[in-house]
Amino acid sequence: MTRRAITKRWAALATLAAAITLAAGGCGEKEVPYIVDADEIIRYVNEVGIARELFRATDLVNPDPYTVPFDSAVFHDRVISRTRGTEVYLVPLKIPDTSPGASRGDSVPNDPDKIYVDHGYLGRVREGLVLVVDEFEVEITRAYTADTLVDTTTVELSRYGFFLKLGADNRPYVGWSLWGFNGLGNFTPPVVVRGEASGGAEFIGNVVLYPETPKSDFRYIPTVNYVRLTAMDTIRAGETIHLTSTKSGGILATTQLVSDIGPDGPFTRRMVRYDLVEFVDSLSYLTTSSSALFYNLIFIQTLTERTYPIRNAFVIPYRH
Repeated sequence: MTRRAITKRWAALATLAAAITLAAGGCGEKEVPYIVDADEIIRYVNEVGIARELFRATDLVNPDPYTVPFDSAVFHDRVISRTRGTEVYLVPLKIPDTSPGASRGDSVPNDPDKIYVDHGYLGRVREGLVLVVDEFEVEITRAYTADTLVDTTTVELSRYGFFLKLGADNRPYVGWSLWGFNGLGNFTPPVVVRGEASGGAEFIGNVVLYPETPKSDFRYIPTVNYVRLTAMDTIRAGETIHLTSTKSGGILATTQLVSDIGPDGPFTRRMVRYDLVEFVDSLSYLTTSSSALFYNLIFIQTLTERTYPIRNAFVIPYRH
């Protein structure tokens, strides 16, 4: 091979090497997947079985007929549409750099004592919180003896999931696991709903059901009460659930619609007054005799005479 040919060959190889270097430098960041913790937590809610059960939006609003104490019609509800919104709260790994001379957008590592919190035998771990809000557009049909009226309303259901990062980034969902749940969202029920199962489980449908709060700085993670998944009440399949709701004498005419899954499938029934002195409503029903769900929900809608057709909603979780 002549000197001239060798020179040309080396020139070609140098050009090829430069092209590869430029390609790697210009496209490398796009080819390496960038993991976002918030995205992985949302993906967990949408994909993992226990989360899908606790955040399910099906079999909540049912078309079963019901009545209310402040109207003579027979009611039927039908879901027209549903939209879901999610928001994730995390303590950031990096925070804005406010040191003298720092450029806008610069960041520095956050203090590890703020990123990680002590969870006893689990060690020092990161916490995360996700808010899931489902908005149901509901068509309400009121059937009277001589007429039928149709209204629409929006039923908003907010739920929180409390997460711990218990695994490394190479684990599924980069190590995040659902640890706790809150079925009230930001809603404070106007009535106190108490439950008792024939197997002995007792529970109350307000903040008392959720005894724990995140340990992280509340500037990043809201102080939302939750119950550990392992601490939820266990109601075995086929047990009877007895619910009562107690209200003060000064409250407007109020009624609760209760949805769950019974022996014949999903249902909605109204709690009815049985003690006019203490203003107590009651409802008893059988749970399904066999369930594929490990976690289930008692879905409660509260209606008042003044705010009809607007209604508030929350869930009471339990395990099978």
